[in-house]
Amino acid sequence: MIESPETPNVDVGNHCSEPYDCDFKGTCWKHIPDYSIFNISRLNKDKKFDLYHQGVITLDDIDLSQTDLNPNQLLQVQSEVNGTTHIDIEEIRNFTNGLIYPLYFLDFETIGPAVPKYNGSRPYQQLVFQYSLHIQETLTSVIEHREYLADPSQDPRNGFIEQLIQDCGTSGDILVYNIGFERGKLNDLIDVFPEYSNELRGIVNRLKDLMIPFQQKWYYTPEMRGSYSIKYVLPALVPELSYDDLPIKEGGTASNIFLSMVNETFEGDVKETRRQLLEYCELDTYAMVRILDKLREV
Repeated sequence: MIESPETPNVDVGNHCSEPYDCDFKGTCWKHIPDYSIFNISRLNKDKKFDLYHQGVITLDDIDLSQTDLNPNQLLQVQSEVNGTTHIDIEEIRNFTNGLIYPLYFLDFETIGPAVPKYNGSRPYQQLVFQYSLHIQETLTSVIEHREYLADPSQDPRNGFIEQLIQDCGTSGDILVYNIGFERGKLNDLIDVFPEYSNELRGIVNRLKDLMIPFQQKWYYTPEMRGSYSIKYVLPALVPELSYDDLPIKEGGTASNIFLSMVNETFEGDVKETRRQLLEYCELDTYAMVRILDKLREV
């Protein structure tokens, strides 16, 4: 195949990502725009390719009378085609009015070393090493910020647990974005550090998911492109707040940098890089503060 003078004449299909994404995808998929039918949220892969083989590529190509979409998918397509924003004020009001103060906005960062570094850990297990926490005592009070970044020469989890318990207090809702992640990491800590189980379970029981209004499409704009990831929701709701100017822009980079410090392979300014790690994680929770402000406005 490599020695052939011509590219194989094979159209795109499920084979492009099964069992893994093909490294040649950038070439074969270049006729597919950045935002297309393949971005329709939770639409079955086979249905996407059925549309593609009918010559339907962009969302405005879809014949809604002939295409079976669920209400959320229909909302996404109509929002894109008509340029409209959908806001379910009643559901958003119920969500925001149901929050219990003081409010905590929490985000974790993790590493996943292939070879376990610490007792009670598994290969590739996501291990917490950093958090950011914004705190709002009342609806009108000034926001406070707390943070933790582990010493890479020690097991990061001990100090993480002790400071988190202290910073989170004992009452009030703790908002996270995508509750399954933080809840899973806290349950992992409970398994390995049972002496902190009561306090950590207390934190788990107070978690609430800020992703729900977007996952349920109570608030949806065309800019979200069918996604409820915070990386799409934030620029849609708070365009002036951006990760673009940060040296560390996403969690994968933060994880790799800290893991290189743990492995003693990091080459760079440790003090400055730690500042950058804190800056990135702080923006994650400040973004949640601003997103909730926008929900309250509507």
